[in-house]
Amino acid sequence: MKVHHWNKTIAATAIAGLGIWGIGAAHAQGSRLLATSGVTEVGGSTGGGITPWAVIAGYDTGDEVGGSVTGTYVTVPNYGLTTLGAAVGIHNRFEISVAHENLNVNVGALSSLGVLGNQPGGLGLVNSGGVAPSINLGNQTISMDVLGLKARLFGDILYTPYPQVSVGLKYKKNNDFNSNFSGLGPIGIPKFFGAAKDSGTDFYVAATKVFLNGLFHRVTLVNLTLRGTKANAMGLLGFGTNANNGIAGALGTKSNDSYHAELEGSAAVFLRPDVAVGGEFRQQPDNMKYPINSQATAVGSPGTMKDVFIAYFPNKSLSLTAAYADLGPLPFQASNKGFYLSLNGTF
Repeated sequence: MKVHHWNKTIAATAIAGLGIWGIGAAHAQGSRLLATSGVTEVGGSTGGGITPWAVIAGYDTGDEVGGSVTGTYVTVPNYGLTTLGAAVGIHNRFEISVAHENLNVNVGALSSLGVLGNQPGGLGLVNSGGVAPSINLGNQTISMDVLGLKARLFGDILYTPYPQVSVGLKYKKNNDFNSNFSGLGPIGIPKFFGAAKDSGTDFYVAATKVFLNGLFHRVTLVNLTLRGTKANAMGLLGFGTNANNGIAGALGTKSNDSYHAELEGSAAVFLRPDVAVGGEFRQQPDNMKYPINSQATAVGSPGTMKDVFIAYFPNKSLSLTAAYADLGPLPFQASNKGFYLSLNGTF
């Protein structure tokens, strides 16, 4: 795994945030109500678990500065995602966030999965001796760095009759696009499956509203986010597609470097002031195709991510979120369901 030069910056930001959080945890924080800061999504921005909201990091209002630090782990069979991130909210108007993501891939050797060779369902990728190359996807790591910016345009999630609306962007850099994971030269897992680029920028607009007398007469939060993106599997499998890269052409992947408009949403009901339950969804582009269930002829696309969650806010300094998540199809697995756990500190 390569170490990208952002890692030092991200680590320093997270450490500084932890120090400030440790001081702030001993005092009453911010002027906003408990849980109105949301939690932190896997890309580092304030929001739900898998989608950003319009809220700004921290509990601070117009004349204050706050933020958050977070650690998240998602596990599904043969894949595990770890995220560390930090965000700073400025005057409840602007947010700057950073995140570092590691995806562990452990699906085994492609040659033994019946994917590359001349066997039925294989891709016919063999050397001069008719032997498929040995390509191992066991215990491989894909890392990615994310820089996010968000600005609140208008509204307040509580105090205006219309939603709080924010716009944001996320610049993502995949560090293992050319990582030479298989001895095939400078080609990493994203490029092997046909990704066109190692970096990309998402743009989004989010609208978030809290209803004090909502579902079942309880406090209810609703969020909708519209994202423009080229990312495959959030960027962990690169950005866009190139039919000339890796096994993309053999799988029937077409070249595409266009933005896609994708919808995301969240809804949560507060069972009590410090406990919320809810669900989310996140659409993803379907450019990339890859083998599913060891058969190259059965191809999948990223599909829609979903989760159901419970979040606990014991105070304004800490929150814990647990979820059951469906990440949609990933290489060699049509179903990727597992558990999500996130610890969030707010200052």
